Parts: sequence; C-alpha cells; structure tokens
Amino acid sequence: MKSKLKKEMVSLKVEIKIDKKVSETTVVIIANELTNEVIELQETLLNTKPNIISGFSDYKLEIIKEENIVRIFADQGKVYIVTKDKEFTSKLTLNELENRLNKSYFLRISRGDIINLNKVKSFDLSFVGTIYVEMLNGDVLYVSRRKLKDVKNYLGI
Repeated sequence: MKSKLKKEMVSLKVEIKIDKKVSETTVVIIANELTNEVIELQETLLNTKPNIISGFSDYKLEIIKEENIVRIFADQGKVYIVTKDKEFTSKLTLNELENRLNKSYFLRISRGDIINLNKVKSFDLSFVGTIYVEMLNGDVLYVSRRKLKDVKNYLGI
C-alpha cells in the first residue's frame, strides 16, 4: 500500500493559501473517491506531533530549541543533550532524537554522537581513516569508521 501511495504522490497537487483572516490552519484533502491512501494521508496528518526536544536539568524538564543544541551523545546507557550553557539528560534514545531533529543541520557522526553542523568550528581530515571534529564549545569528537563515508558524502568531500 505504501508503494501505491508513493506512486500517487507524484501526481499529488499541493496548494497553500495564505489568508490573514484565518485564525486556525486547516488542511483540506480533495479526492475523487475515499481510498485507503487518502485515509492513510488523513491519519498521518492527524497523528503528526511537533518535534519537541526536551531534557532534564536539576529535576526540571526544559524545552530545548534546536538552534541551541551543540551535540547529543550517549554514554553508559544515558543520553545527553549539550547546549552552550547546560547539559541535559533525555528520556529519549539517540535514534528517537535523531528522527526529531532537522536533517539539514544535524548529522550522526558515530553510534553515540549527533552534532549540530552550525556549532562546528572545524573538520580536520589530516588523521588517516577518520575525521576529527572540533565544536565551537571546545568539545572534540571523531567520526566513526562506520559513518565516515556518510559524513564525507554529506559534506561533499
């Protein structure tokens, strides 16, 4: 069924109208019949949740803006979110956080590290077989051999 949806999505017409008088965003699906694909599209829209990133600091849960995140890493079974000013713990796994983050700015560089590309000071390629990453906050990380090809492709090198 998903492959059918993908084929139909090619001919899908998307239209956005901006109206200052509208107080609530509304999505209307217009189709010539009620198919499984239309129902699946409706369910997807209804079940879409905001990609909120939150973390605990001193027993307080705080909402963390993506642009403030320097890196996210796992260590000894815990997941940490590092910002310029604080380090938070997260109840989510690294994979769950990776799925919530904007793929344009966040990159998985190893099994245990996700970095914000806007917070990278430099990539050092002089090390044979890996890439040394220096973050703006001074953290030093290494791209794993497993992720090396993906990171090079992402960076266009």
